[in-house]
Amino acid sequence: MSPRSRGAKRIADALGRANPPNLDRPLLTQSGFSTTTTTNNHVCRSCRQALSQRRYASTATAKATVEAPPITQLSPDGPEASSAPQPIYTVKAGVVVSRPPLITPDPHPFETAYYLYQRRLNERLVLPFTQYFYYKRGTPAFEHWRSHRLRRGGTATRDIGEYNAYTPESWNDEALVGDESGLQTKIVQDLIAEEGRAEEFTGSGDPKFAGLKRRTAADDENNQQSLERSLQRTLYLLVKNKKVKGQSESESWKFPSGTIVGFEGLKEAAQRILFSSLGPNMNTFFIGNHPVGHYVYKFSSPQPRLAASPAAAGTTEKSKASEQAPLKQQLAQEGDGAMIDGEKTFYMKARIMAGQADLAVGKQNGVDIEDYKWLSKDEVEKLVHPEYWSKIRNMLVAQ
Repeated sequence: MSPRSRGAKRIADALGRANPPNLDRPLLTQSGFSTTTTTNNHVCRSCRQALSQRRYASTATAKATVEAPPITQLSPDGPEASSAPQPIYTVKAGVVVSRPPLITPDPHPFETAYYLYQRRLNERLVLPFTQYFYYKRGTPAFEHWRSHRLRRGGTATRDIGEYNAYTPESWNDEALVGDESGLQTKIVQDLIAEEGRAEEFTGSGDPKFAGLKRRTAADDENNQQSLERSLQRTLYLLVKNKKVKGQSESESWKFPSGTIVGFEGLKEAAQRILFSSLGPNMNTFFIGNHPVGHYVYKFSSPQPRLAASPAAAGTTEKSKASEQAPLKQQLAQEGDGAMIDGEKTFYMKARIMAGQADLAVGKQNGVDIEDYKWLSKDEVEKLVHPEYWSKIRNMLVAQ
């Protein structure tokens, strides 16, 4: 024990004596005589403060040691943590069917300027062109190349042309504002016209309309039910459900969805809903077994559960859960008069490769779908309700 600790122990022993300070006590000496002495237990102020703080700390620790409350057992057979009733939702499965882009997107103006610069730079770096290394003088290939070079104004390459390094104005080689030499359509027209194959593409020989078109007749007519539009964008299938009283026009446009029946999985339910509502004529495949997002819609007041459609009832494998542990989904399905607080829709991702939706099949199966559209992400935002858009926007790609 350190000297400092021994000193503190002596002070504590002195304060712990039963007799008050300055009390006369008889002492017995070795010679046997009884004497009386005065004990002066003087403690400095700093030591008294240190000892009092230790005493208060030990007292607070003793008061803080209380018995821990019992932990509530949360088990299927035991009591629940809260006696408040939990809301019951109808679990639904939805499908986000998309058509991927068929062509590359239009280049950004900066990309167009960059590619033009690279082509011009490559054209200047190939000069002077060693023609005799590639073509032997007097051969048909040499004469063919020389005729094309003269037609291009002495330019060796055909990407841009119109540049001759051996003229007095060769130094003035800057691309001016508004120059269309770097446009993709201009390059395609020049290449097709040079090869003399314009008639194979248009039949009229006009190189202005040569090549594959990036806009189709569906784009010109704004036919939003056609898959042959917006070839450079991803299109999504939206359906218009039957309008309910008090519902706005934007609230009726949503992705295809339906109620899960029995013990169906999300993917199985999504496939059944897609085929029963829009027909089997769409060549689709589902990507993954997990949903890409969900949407929770809470009613303003509890509503009775609607009866399942005949198409959904025909695919039910099991309609009852175990009596020991009933599911909330089963409780929501027991009786048409059960009160539902809202809907939870989990969306699966799917792709369409060919085919088209058929509303006649949905009407035969009792599905109330009035219309459908293939829209890009920007068009979806303008059509659906803002609250619905805030929940689904992260499930859609920008391109």
